[in-house]
Amino acid sequence: MARKVSPLTLVLGAMPSEVRLIVDSLARKATGELECFPYATGYLGKRKVVVAVTGVGVTNGAMVAALFIHKFKPSELIVSGTGSRFNPRIRTGDTVISKKTIHHAAGTLTDEGMIYRKVRGPLPGQMTHWAYPPDKDLFALAKAAVASYEAEAVTVDGESYVPKVFPGVVTASDLFGVSDAKIADMKKKLNPDLMEMESAAIAQVCHQLGVPHVVFRAGSNRTQSNPGTAYRKLGQTAAAAAARWTIHFVRYLGEQGVGK
Repeated sequence: MARKVSPLTLVLGAMPSEVRLIVDSLARKATGELECFPYATGYLGKRKVVVAVTGVGVTNGAMVAALFIHKFKPSELIVSGTGSRFNPRIRTGDTVISKKTIHHAAGTLTDEGMIYRKVRGPLPGQMTHWAYPPDKDLFALAKAAVASYEAEAVTVDGESYVPKVFPGVVTASDLFGVSDAKIADMKKKLNPDLMEMESAAIAQVCHQLGVPHVVFRAGSNRTQSNPGTAYRKLGQTAAAAAARWTIHFVRYLGEQGVGK
C-alpha cells in the first residue's frame, strides 16, 4: 500500500539565516518544539509549511530530517540554503535547483584523490549510493516555476544584478573548506556547481524513507580552503536569495494543488 502523505511541505535550512525570511513570510504562524528542536509552522499561500533548522553538517542534517519526517509525514521536503560557488558561472545569489546531490567524501581517499563507492546500508543486502537525484515531479515543477519568478536584485562588491535560478549539481560533506587538490579532484570527477554541508545526507534520508525532495542552494563565496571571511561577507545575501526562491516555489506548489 502506498504511503499516505498530507499536503504539507517541510522546509529545512542549516542555519537560522537560511530560513529567517521563510519564517517571517508565514501566515497563521505558530511555533513548537520536536524533541529539543524548535520549528515554525504556518502557510505560504495555500500551502501548509513546517520550517526547521538542522544545524551544520551531514549528521545534523540527517538527524533533524529523519525526526521531522517521522513526526510530520510531509508530502515533500525542501532544502533551502547556501553553498560555495564551485563553478565560476555561478554568481553570489544565483540559486541552483539540484539535479544531483553528491556526498563528495563518500568512498576511499587515495593519493590520486577520491574513489567514490557505495556503502552498506541499514537493511540486509542494501547498499547506499553517494549521489541522489531529486524527485522527478518536484524537479520539473521547480523548473516550470522559474518562469513566474521575479528575483530581487542584489549588490555584491559594488555590482548590482538580478540573480538567476537554474538546475545544477550540488555536493556536500562535513568539510567547510577544501584544498586546491580536493577542488581539482572534485572538478575532474564530479564537476559540481556548488559545495555545502548537509543536502546529500538529507537527500539520502528522503530516499530511504520514500519522501520526495528537492534541494535549492544559492551561491555565496567561492569554494576555497579558508572560506570563513568570505562566507561572513556573502552568506546573508545568498541565504536571502535562496529563501525568496523557496517561498515562491512553495506558493507555486499550492497554486498547482500538488499533494492533494
